[in-house]
Amino acid sequence: MRAMKQRICFLYAGGTIGMQPTAHGLAPVPGVMHAALAPLLPADIDWTLAEYDPLIDSSNATPADWLRLARDIDARRDAADGFVVLHGTDTLAHTASALACLLAGLGKPVAVTGSMRPLFEAGSDAPANIRLAVSAVRQAGLCEVVVPFAGRVWRGCRVRKAHSLADAAFVAPNDLPLFDAGGWHPERFAAPSGVRRIVPESLPAVALVWLAPGATLDAAVATLALPHLAGAVLAGYGAGNVPDALAPHLLAAAGRGVVLATVTQAWQGAVAMGAYAASQALVAAGVVPLADMTPEAALARLTVLLATETDPQRVRQQLAGGRPGEWSNAPA
Repeated sequence: MRAMKQRICFLYAGGTIGMQPTAHGLAPVPGVMHAALAPLLPADIDWTLAEYDPLIDSSNATPADWLRLARDIDARRDAADGFVVLHGTDTLAHTASALACLLAGLGKPVAVTGSMRPLFEAGSDAPANIRLAVSAVRQAGLCEVVVPFAGRVWRGCRVRKAHSLADAAFVAPNDLPLFDAGGWHPERFAAPSGVRRIVPESLPAVALVWLAPGATLDAAVATLALPHLAGAVLAGYGAGNVPDALAPHLLAAAGRGVVLATVTQAWQGAVAMGAYAASQALVAAGVVPLADMTPEAALARLTVLLATETDPQRVRQQLAGGRPGEWSNAPA
């Protein structure tokens, strides 16, 4: 009896990986990816390609694009054994984090990858990244969102873009790779989730507020006052500290039902809210500390929670509980 081939669905959203030179510079070109992928893929898989129209530069990606990808993957969950999303690198970490939240409990591997140089360019890093992505979604026991890039496979909700030009553009500052030169590390795989999340119809307005001295504080105050704001992630200094001048605005936002969380701007380490006097304003406003969660993952997690839960206190409780893999030593 012949073994069934694994079924892999590619979703081509756009990005550098499929760009070609135009009169206005590199731009995504439709209709060429299927022929480009064919010689790169092993013969023992069945694969399909869904190409988005229009293809987008990932710097233009929005939460609506996260939803579209999640819905399209969810709709194909019974027709494929794994998924490979081809995406631009500028906001790839945001999309991978969002998909990790939106597709929790899917039970299938989803690899989000791209390239720093177009697939059609000599010496491109794209073929290696595509092959690694295929290897990832065929890996036994892997059933989470991952980012295969430059010879390593990272957990999707832990990755950040670390370099604007180098092939090794992505790392997880506070996590270990699931695959590297030493091979696969199945002991690091996330356990399958027993609860399957339903992809919401829409996503609420949630802001990532990056603090800095000077006029940026005025922008933070204006953001917190937005009438349609449902939540905000504060990227604070050091262990999660914020300036005293922000305190009344945090209290006012919390009083309107805005759910607030905090992460650190530091590349490594975690929030230690309450350790310094400068973080007492966060405590008073009920801000949820998110340990060493990345800003991208924090934004995605809070956005998705607010799309599915209307009680701010319940959102805070779920946010504080975390999910395995979202931060170091997150509760199982």
